Formats: sequence, structure tokens, C-alpha cells
Amino acid sequence: MRKLVYVALTLGLLAMAASCSSLAEGAINGALGAVVPTGGGSGGAGAIGSAAAVVDFQSGEILASADSHSMFDSGFRVAKILTPSSAATKNQAEALWISDGKKQWVNFVVGSRKATKADLTVGAPVFYLAGWADHEKIPADDYRKDYWRLGNITSVELLYKNQVEISGDAYYIEFLRIPTDPVK
Repeated sequence: MRKLVYVALTLGLLAMAASCSSLAEGAINGALGAVVPTGGGSGGAGAIGSAAAVVDFQSGEILASADSHSMFDSGFRVAKILTPSSAATKNQAEALWISDGKKQWVNFVVGSRKATKADLTVGAPVFYLAGWADHEKIPADDYRKDYWRLGNITSVELLYKNQVEISGDAYYIEFLRIPTDPVK
């Protein structure tokens, strides 16, 4: 009888250890999921980008807009250019949208790079993700598939928190992009 109690107790301890192991594994995976981009859908499920993760565009990806407004009044999306703009295309470029794989002729094509603190001065033009003000984390999928806007930095008072204000809203600098082509 005593042996049976020891066996049951041992099995119970092993079950608890396995349970703790799976909890620890879940916590580790959750922590890694918050730092390592691995794909996923929008709505918070999937990979999360943060200051520790490399969330960026892929090679050959640019920001483009089919809007006919000024650049500062247009919405931009990440795209790859299939046909560059020219006189023959009436200064429009053919783009392939990363978000849905559809092709469209666009009016604006702007190269960009990730912002650094040295880039961030009042009045400087930056691209920011529309609707992502004050978000410390952004899913990697949303970083490449969501809408971008072009705006000017209106305040750098929060730079010590790694944020700047654009039209009164605070954005984390690791998710801002600097235009590498002229903007108008």
C-alpha cells in the first residue's frame, strides 16, 4: 500500500511539474511573440513589433498612394513598383499592394527608411501609421499592411520617452519612417 501511495505521489508531482513546464513554456513563447516577428493576422494576434524587434519593410518595398490630393492629404500603403512612372505612363507608376496583392496605378511613390532620433526635429516630414498613435507595440503584419500618412512633427517634448507628436498625437519613433524622396 505504501508503494502505491509513493507511486501516486510521484505521478502527481510529475503532472504538476509538467503543468508548470507548459505554463513556463507558454510564458516564454508569449514573451518571444511580443518581440520576434513571426507573421500573423491583425487585431493583436500574431507577431508584435517593439523596440527590441526588427519591424521593417522588405527589400524593394516603398510607400505609394493612388490619391489625387496633396501628399500630406493622401493615404499611403506599402507596395512594390511593377512599372516606374514615365511620360508614357502619364507620370503614374504601376504598384502591387502588399496588403492584398492587387495592382493599381499610383500618383505618388516615396522611398523611406526607419527614423532615428537625429531625424526628429519640429517641422520634419515623417510617415506614421494612421490610427496607431500612442501604441508601443504594432503587429509586424500591420506595419507593412496598414495605412500610412505623411505629416510634420509638431513637438519633440516626449523624445525622452521615444515619442514625438504629429498633429498633437504621440507616436513611438521606432515606427516612424523618413521620406528619402522629395515630398510636396
